[in-house]
Amino acid sequence: MFNSVRLLLALLIILLIVPQTPTENFLLRKLHEIGLFANYNEAKWFLNFFTWFSIFLFLILTFFYTLQN
Repeated sequence: MFNSVRLLLALLIILLIVPQTPTENFLLRKLHEIGLFANYNEAKWFLNFFTWFSIFLFLILTFFYTLQN
């Protein structure tokens, strides 16, 4: 169970990071077009926060998994 959660989180992180290039950020453009955020900067902040939060969550889960074994 724990391994599948880590696998899903790792795939989520890959899907978050890969489209974010310096010249074209597909996720940020789509997130802004949805209209969920008031402006482009809010969408950019949220995507940046969510990406780093996911990375740290993955690292914490991996740490706790190694303590169990």
